[in-house]
Amino acid sequence: MKTSFMKTRTPIAFLVLLTALAPAGAHPALGRETVEDVVKRAPSRGKFPQAIAAVVKEAQTMRLDGQGNASLEGFRVVEVFNLTGREKFSDFRIPLDKRRESLEVLLARTYKGDLTYIEVEKGAVNDVTPPHLADADMYADIVHRVLSFQAVNPGSCLAVRFLKTTTDAPGDLSAVVLFQDEEPIQEHELRIVLPPDKNLKYKIIGLKEDFREETSDRERIYTLTVSNAAAIKPEEYMPPLAEVAARAVFSTWPGWDEAARRFSLSFEAAAKPDPRLAALAAELTKAAAAPDEKIRRLFLFVATEVRNVALPFGEGGYEVHEAGTVLANRYGDWKDKSALLTALLRSAGFEAQPVLANSRSIPIAEDVPCLEQFDCVLVAVSRGGDLIFLNPFARDSRFGYLSLAAGSRGLMVKPGAAVFQEIKNLPGTESVSRNGISGELDARGNLRGKISSAVAGVFDRWARRELKDKTEKERRDFFAEALNRIHEDTEAGAYAAGDLKDLTRPVEVGQEFLARDFGLSQGKVLLLYLPDIPYEFAGRDLVPRLDKRTHALRLPDTMDVSLSVKIKVPKDYKLLYLPEGFSVEKEYGRFMLAASFDPKKSELRVERKYSLTQRDIPPERYEEFKALMDAFSLPRNTLVLMEKK
Repeated sequence: MKTSFMKTRTPIAFLVLLTALAPAGAHPALGRETVEDVVKRAPSRGKFPQAIAAVVKEAQTMRLDGQGNASLEGFRVVEVFNLTGREKFSDFRIPLDKRRESLEVLLARTYKGDLTYIEVEKGAVNDVTPPHLADADMYADIVHRVLSFQAVNPGSCLAVRFLKTTTDAPGDLSAVVLFQDEEPIQEHELRIVLPPDKNLKYKIIGLKEDFREETSDRERIYTLTVSNAAAIKPEEYMPPLAEVAARAVFSTWPGWDEAARRFSLSFEAAAKPDPRLAALAAELTKAAAAPDEKIRRLFLFVATEVRNVALPFGEGGYEVHEAGTVLANRYGDWKDKSALLTALLRSAGFEAQPVLANSRSIPIAEDVPCLEQFDCVLVAVSRGGDLIFLNPFARDSRFGYLSLAAGSRGLMVKPGAAVFQEIKNLPGTESVSRNGISGELDARGNLRGKISSAVAGVFDRWARRELKDKTEKERRDFFAEALNRIHEDTEAGAYAAGDLKDLTRPVEVGQEFLARDFGLSQGKVLLLYLPDIPYEFAGRDLVPRLDKRTHALRLPDTMDVSLSVKIKVPKDYKLLYLPEGFSVEKEYGRFMLAASFDPKKSELRVERKYSLTQRDIPPERYEEFKALMDAFSLPRNTLVLMEKK
């Protein structure tokens, strides 16, 4: 059973296993302890001066009975420290699939400092459709039950208990539980209760504690208790919280084949070709001469003509809607769009299978058959003894670039078999940004020039997301504003961006400009400040800002970024100062700046490039990395001095 808290940053937001709660007075993790006893242990604000709140106690019990029914029991008390904490924790959201789950809220109170409390009123408990499921009736059973706590002030404690039960008898149990979040957790206890014939496979990451096992004739109980889990302070470009946090991955499934069987059976039934799908596949591919072109056309139809519904894999169960239904509705989640794409590919004679993946490339514990480690579904197509991986959600990326999960390992699910495969982008879709600025400086210091930018991979995706759906006026305004990064007084000329909705064509943009007073005269000396890449989508803002880091800096991809500047100056000027340049190679990348002046052509040339060969920069190398990136913008590396002859 997968029950996850909201995927956005809300209270205990990235717990892959929801904080589930139990009947009042009967919670096994409390023992003889009452809710008031827990509230009394709430820490003082001084213990956590940087926190907006603290979890006083978190207790969860996952239970699998002899009939294969699964339930979640739990208890949680959170102390709010300030108004920001009140804003974040006053609403408690519980994802619920009404079709296959039942939920009973047994306690929801706001405790004051004197242990008096205010119950959450019935009118303050509501079922709300998540924004990403609006206008998606196929998923109407999936809601958030929202508990709105009253009279929450700094110093208040929020206590909640509930019982959540599956009604479709999954037969086994698996989950991922995080033991850290953005706020400190004073005590966290997890209990797993199983029939005596069930074995628990698990992997504990980032903790020295281990499960304690108790066995009787009636059940096996595994208990893991963690005290004083530190808060994880968010940093820009850090790995996802679900990867950084200490966590436990566990499962009672014998293996991956068994864990994936339910999904596999439903997927195969949903992706079965029918006459309508076969006719559509034939129509879409009739003008395609080569097999690869057929694959491309089928993919582009599903990616661009069928709306994405951002429901993570597993939320709402593992049942898949029939491909024909998805086609008729023209929208679908990960598993449904993948089923439609697979059905069309199979109708056209291709072998295609679903691949379960983690969109954020969080490493999978492959020895623990736990589907909750995956959150998206890709499609693998067999071609010439190799596999082509397709992302049915990639409506803003050039064909062949996945935009997620590349370089990680995913679970390819075939009938009766599930095997891990390395997920790869198609060759030629590497993340590259090639930029050029060329122009001629007149005697008054005005620079008339052109900008060009050719991007691929993640930069291609950023460009399409920025520009693809803009109106002509919005594009014109975008390119005019971009010139402010070249020089403050710049007039926009013609620009070109091509058809960015065509995902088969590369992204190439360009524009003309006139920068007035680009060259600053001080007597006989002319000052020139070398321009930078003007477009954010081309890598302009990939600049580390923090002085130090606790967590690794994670880049969106490995990448090559370059800028070539060529400026002709009046012939009556000679060179006074030019950046010396540098060339540095590290295990994580190469950094180069080269500048030259050709007196015969009166032309200034500057080449700037960095190639990052690994995505993660560890904290101990971050300051060095930041210094190298900052070097490109230092005055000594951006200033050119010319003197009139």
